[in-house]
Amino acid sequence: MADATVSVRAHCKLLLHAAKYPHSSVNGILLAEDNKNKDLNKSLRYVDCVPLFHVSLGLAPMLEIALLHVDAYCKSKGLVIAGYYQANENLNENEMNHVSKTVGKKVQENFHDVCVLIIDNRKVKPETVSQPYKVFAHKENGWKEIEKKSSSTEDELQKEQCLYTLLKSGAQRHVKDFDNHLDDVRNDWRNLELNDMIARCI
Repeated sequence: MADATVSVRAHCKLLLHAAKYPHSSVNGILLAEDNKNKDLNKSLRYVDCVPLFHVSLGLAPMLEIALLHVDAYCKSKGLVIAGYYQANENLNENEMNHVSKTVGKKVQENFHDVCVLIIDNRKVKPETVSQPYKVFAHKENGWKEIEKKSSSTEDELQKEQCLYTLLKSGAQRHVKDFDNHLDDVRNDWRNLELNDMIARCI
């Protein structure tokens, strides 16, 4: 499979989602550029993410609705649903569970090289400098943790500094997930405001 890297935007948004709901499990979809007609050996880069749920992660009807919306958005932007992230409710639980395996397989139906990121809740804080999530890929005999390829020091430093600034400023309050959107359609799950905040931080 292609090497997977996570952009500053995707990195910050998925961790801000977890920070907004420290008392709940959260999940979301990772988006990559659609390289169908490009070099197939190009590394997989998650350029953005869409926060999905914080109330109940495993409800199939809600997930189907969300995926339809996100898929339509991706087609208009030249993106593809290529991964999944999850933070579990238990502070010390940072392994895949039934929900992450099920949704991961669902995403894999349309994108073979899917990765699942499991957030380590203990590292969702401004001072964190080590890798805050585990990366899993689907092999022949099930989901296996893969060793994260080291990014450039500059790239990692930019992620750390941006996340530190955003968490210190309370930017997690601006995260809108699909649960928020279903409560009130004025809550934009695309998080354009938050994207601007991250861009200014970068």
